[in-house]
Amino acid sequence: MKTLLANYIIMKSILLLSISLLTLSLNSVAQSVTFSAAKRLVEPVFERVVKPENIVELKSVLTKGAKITPTYLWTISGVKGKDWDFEKGSTEKSPSIKLSFSRLGNYTVNLTVILNKDKDDESEISYELEDYITVRSVFPELAALYAQKPKPNYKKLVTRASDFIVKPKYANDPTPQLFLAKGYLGLVQEGNSDPEFEGALEECVSSLATAKEMDKNGVLNDVEHQNFINELELLLLKEYLEVQLEGDMAELGEAIELYGQVTLNPICIKFVEAYHKYKTKNAKGANLIWTAEIPKLLKYERGETDEKYNNSFKNELGEWIPFTEADVMVLKYGVMYSAIVLKELKNINACEILKKVDPWFQYEKDFRALFEGSEFSSCIKN
Repeated sequence: MKTLLANYIIMKSILLLSISLLTLSLNSVAQSVTFSAAKRLVEPVFERVVKPENIVELKSVLTKGAKITPTYLWTISGVKGKDWDFEKGSTEKSPSIKLSFSRLGNYTVNLTVILNKDKDDESEISYELEDYITVRSVFPELAALYAQKPKPNYKKLVTRASDFIVKPKYANDPTPQLFLAKGYLGLVQEGNSDPEFEGALEECVSSLATAKEMDKNGVLNDVEHQNFINELELLLLKEYLEVQLEGDMAELGEAIELYGQVTLNPICIKFVEAYHKYKTKNAKGANLIWTAEIPKLLKYERGETDEKYNNSFKNELGEWIPFTEADVMVLKYGVMYSAIVLKELKNINACEILKKVDPWFQYEKDFRALFEGSEFSSCIKN
């Protein structure tokens, strides 16, 4: 009896070990599957004529062993044949595919790979990205209104953009919201006093903030949109932030909130926000921001000035990102005013952040004035 029990235990152990080894074998031959797209912003097919700008190519990347024969299965949100279709011989079982789209919106892509080691053993791995492809319209009517010479009709642009926004087919498209924001900014710059468009600046900021939230794949990175964002940010900087940095803290808080809604680089306004919180007796809130943002800033690198976006920075994740002219100036002010407060608190980060940004701003008069003949001069010497 003891012998039979012992043999049973041994056989069970061998079986469990075999299963473990099989699992390990399958895991080791296929560690991951991913995919990438040549572009993630595409235009829809018009009148059934497929053009290069309508096509996006997705390529799979599979980490696998030499003896594995994979089977691919692509799944795209929406309805095949109605919202999108395969192009140039692609099928749902191709390792890489080409797609064209007929309907506007954001599309989720899923790739499942079935791994066949032999006829009896198989395993599968899957990779999915939500809202991975954006199909958008260029809205030529709105673009023409915005570019109208000698002077755009901003009231009409606001009206027509508002018409597009309420249409269900454009519910997830940030472009009409962008043109709505452009129309409102134009009214602000004209000094419009029409009661129908009261609060144009707030409407402008709100529309751009909505566009930011909708934008999944970089619509806002188009040059013409970047130029508009910089124009709006410069207005907020020159007429609100700069005026109130040493003035009314309540109005400075409102300006920070507006700027925070439109910038694509939150770090630039965070240091101004920390300064504001400290000056309004919220030291805990200020310290929370400094604790979170200073380590990020110390990892930033500034690139060369370029024509497209004015400036670019490598962030704490090692990604190169564009900064507008206004973003760079706001970052400078935020670091300077934060450093003044941190110095009062005898916080060593005051010198650390100034030394970090000194190569970026060393030729600007207000930044140099902070060092010359002051207690901050030792920051640069050390």
